[in-house]
Amino acid sequence: MCGGCAGAPPDWAAEFVSGPRRRAEVARRMSEVLRRHTVRAIPSGWVVASLTGSAVVCRTYDELVGSVAERSGLSPEHVRFRGLAAHAH
Repeated sequence: MCGGCAGAPPDWAAEFVSGPRRRAEVARRMSEVLRRHTVRAIPSGWVVASLTGSAVVCRTYDELVGSVAERSGLSPEHVRFRGLAAHAH
């Protein structure tokens, strides 16, 4: 049940993706690899939406990577790097 937990699950990438600006930047980079979907930042994660209106809520960075990789046909490793490109030094 959505909202039934005490908060978002632990996320190894939290230090790179926490906060509205960072989440928005990750969403922008992830949307660039998608053709028929968009990624939008929300307060506790991201929403991956299609042109038809279907949507998936991703609460962790790994969930987002999996969702974008599945929809883009790219490898999860490529997508993971792409989303954190600004922090991958």
